[in-house]
Amino acid sequence: MAIVGERKAPEREKPKTWRGNPVLWNLLTLLSPLVILFSVQLITLQEGGRVAEWAQAAPGMVLVTYLVLLACQQLITSITGSLFFPVLLLSLCSVGLALVSHLKERMNGSPLLISDLAMVGHAGDIASFLVPDVELGRAVRVALGLLGGLLLLIGLLAPGKAKVRRWRGRHRICVGLCCILFMGVTLWPKNAGAFLGGREEETQAERNERLGLLAGLYAGLLASQVAPPNAYTEDNMNQLVVEAGAHVHIRVPARQPHVVLLMSESFCDPSVMLPQVTFQSDPIPNYHRLTESFPSGDFLSNTYAGGTGNVEMEVLTGIPLGLVGEGEDLTSLRDPAVYDRIPSIVRAFRSQGYATEFVHSYTDRLYQRSNHLPRMGYEKTLFASDFPADAQRDGPYLTDLALAEKMISEFEGRDRSRPLFLFGLSMENHQPYFTDKFDGPSGLKPASDKLTTGELGVVDALAQGLNGADAGLGALVDYFSDCEEPVLLVFWGDHLPGLSLGQEAAVYSKLGYVETVDTNSWDAETMKKMHTTPYLVWSNFHADLEVPNPLSALTLGAKILEWAGAERPLFFEWNALAAQETLLYRQRLFVDGDGVPYQTIPQKAEETMDAYRNLVYDLLYGEGYVSEEMAVLPSQQRMQRSRKERGLTPF
Repeated sequence: MAIVGERKAPEREKPKTWRGNPVLWNLLTLLSPLVILFSVQLITLQEGGRVAEWAQAAPGMVLVTYLVLLACQQLITSITGSLFFPVLLLSLCSVGLALVSHLKERMNGSPLLISDLAMVGHAGDIASFLVPDVELGRAVRVALGLLGGLLLLIGLLAPGKAKVRRWRGRHRICVGLCCILFMGVTLWPKNAGAFLGGREEETQAERNERLGLLAGLYAGLLASQVAPPNAYTEDNMNQLVVEAGAHVHIRVPARQPHVVLLMSESFCDPSVMLPQVTFQSDPIPNYHRLTESFPSGDFLSNTYAGGTGNVEMEVLTGIPLGLVGEGEDLTSLRDPAVYDRIPSIVRAFRSQGYATEFVHSYTDRLYQRSNHLPRMGYEKTLFASDFPADAQRDGPYLTDLALAEKMISEFEGRDRSRPLFLFGLSMENHQPYFTDKFDGPSGLKPASDKLTTGELGVVDALAQGLNGADAGLGALVDYFSDCEEPVLLVFWGDHLPGLSLGQEAAVYSKLGYVETVDTNSWDAETMKKMHTTPYLVWSNFHADLEVPNPLSALTLGAKILEWAGAERPLFFEWNALAAQETLLYRQRLFVDGDGVPYQTIPQKAEETMDAYRNLVYDLLYGEGYVSEEMAVLPSQQRMQRSRKERGLTPF
């Protein structure tokens, strides 16, 4: 029984501590998105001074990006009751994007694109293309250190649910709903487009420079929505069909040649793009010997230092990569059913009795080839797992000589009742390039007073890969030279190799082939030069072929059909007409029919490009007004019309 009037003993005052202090919690809550944003920009721009300059030039974007990150962080906090987890999650996502973009820019000279996200499931394969022990740079280390320190502070001083525990349920719901409302209003495409939008032909690098990486990527996502062109009508589409049909010449060759294509990974002529480097012997003697007797010249690729799948697809389809939505590319079109109907030279050859086959000396995991190549007309697709167990390797990949042997083996085992369309894709000369890439030095002994010993090791790795590619070409030519049946062989490099020496230099810049490694500062002439590789057209039947120079990824498919004496679908007839004004179109590079480069579409070619936009939209995204007519052979169309006129069921 308590004594009346007895006083309670005063409670001992709890010692003050920073741990779980609400003031510190609030301070770290407000600071975390700013540290994340600074770290992302530091990795992207590589210098703190440049980050400050960007923030000063674009304070509005700094504020908007900060508020969106803060809202996202608070939304997750209201759900989980933790500050550590949302900061960790946002750091991993945001800085992960920045790191990938940084590494891609070092490898290929261009930042992360929205279309690259289709490759996210193949990150392990792509990471293998990096130089071993790649140096990320001081800026990356500082950014990661800042984030690590931030997470450590949160873990030590604002642990668990120290703050949110005190929130009532209604308070947490209210905070979450406010965050959702803010992000919904801010990121709604119509609203975001108003303050993120730039000029029509803006590149992703330019968006990143103007808006910052995170907002730049979101702006790229908004720009990826493909709208109907202004002139997209059924009447205009039918007019293009008439124009293409007026130039149709149905070819009936006396004897169908076998068609063998070899797209060679990063094949180039070192005597052209490595000035001031000498070799003890020629790295590509077979190619140089063959160019003395057979047509050869410049091939205009749609990419530089990477993106092989899109070069391959542009050759096969005649569809300009530059007209595909930014959120996809030719290997990752949103609607997979498109591959069943788009024009392709594979399907054209198959329609004319050819067996069709694809052989690649690497895995089938990249570019979704296993999915879309059969839909485009290939009857057989083979990858590295289909090669003999003892197939020759040198360095990380199967050799091009092993690829040539596999192609010869497939030719030997072909269906003898049909001509063969055989597409080979090599891998031996793929990046990375470094001193110990192969089992030993090339023996070609590159020398240059412009390069260090380590940099000459990069050149030696490239020279050894080129020498292997040249050996594969020589083996195919030697074999088919003795073939009694006609064979047409077309050989070209998919793109120039990426020869990065770090953030500030590349082999190209140190040798004076380009003035700077900053691709955004390249003029039209430099862009064209860095998108040019060699090609060769060989045959064993002394064909008198009309072979223009330059050729391009956009125009090569139509020419291959012509050289083989094959009938061309209407789309490729139209493509051949358009080649008189358009050889190549991609961001910041347009090459006209005479090979003259521009950074924007010249006025004389605008009508042709408008028609191209309409056709591509109709084929990939639109109503399909003429997609069927453009994809089939003219002779098949005439037969269908004849059967209809006679009251018979068309096939």
